Amino acid sequence: YVLAPNGVARRLTNFNARFAELSLARSERLTWSSDDGRTSDGVVTYPPDFDAARRHPLVLVIHGGPTASSTESFSSLVQLLAARGWIVFQPNYRGSDNLGNAHQRAIANDAAEGPGRDVMAGVDALAARGFVDTTRVAVSGWSYGGFMTAWLIGRYPTRWRAAVAGAAPVDITDMYALTDLNVMRRHAITESPFVGDRLRAYLEMSPLIHLPKARAPTLVMSMTGDVRVVITGSYKIYHALKDNGVPVQFVAFPGGGHSPGDPVRQLERDRRWVEWLARWLGDRA
Repeated sequence: YVLAPNGVARRLTNFNARFAELSLARSERLTWSSDDGRTSDGVVTYPPDFDAARRHPLVLVIHGGPTASSTESFSSLVQLLAARGWIVFQPNYRGSDNLGNAHQRAIANDAAEGPGRDVMAGVDALAARGFVDTTRVAVSGWSYGGFMTAWLIGRYPTRWRAAVAGAAPVDITDMYALTDLNVMRRHAITESPFVGDRLRAYLEMSPLIHLPKARAPTLVMSMTGDVRVVITGSYKIYHALKDNGVPVQFVAFPGGGHSPGDPVRQLERDRRWVEWLARWLGDRA
């Protein structure tokens, strides 16, 4: 807008005009209790033609961080997924920063098992509503969301039809020794894994230990020059699945950064994400 001397505002542009023409998916908050009584929440986004009397495929999009959270704000990727007729679930596992300090700190020295139980409890709570096709459930995420994706496909191998693991760390020793992260308070890695007898515990918190059991066809994506999550984890996922006869595709985007930073590669990442899931889930109910 421009404000004229007479105090009248005149519109110059309308950036969101195209969105006003679309049937966008609606979102709502879901809360549930994990098996240890911890309360978690997340966001459920329904396809524009959602019908509660039908069973719809479900796609998890797990946020990174882990000190971040999913909200009901607009997400182009979530809207693209919902437009295919899929319910999209964005769980806030322990470690997320939207439910207070105790919930965030609960991930310390429990990088995978506790957060994984939170996610699975959320999936079960959503499925109990009766409109989820539990034979067509996919899991996906970037960064720590990729970590959780890799953990879940190995830890719960029979639950997933497909997966997308983006910039996924799978070995906590790599995260400690090879990245710019190292250790952080209130994070999954709070101390060196190489002191005392900690190494075994850190390996048991790494998705790598369960990956040989994974059976979900998985798309792996990574940046070649990522210093936050080095590409070594993506190679490990690829070989763990390929060596066990699981369909897997590995796409490496050239350059630095933790995720594609330009619109061309962002579009390519999202296109591959959606098309991989469509290949294994199919469209609509």
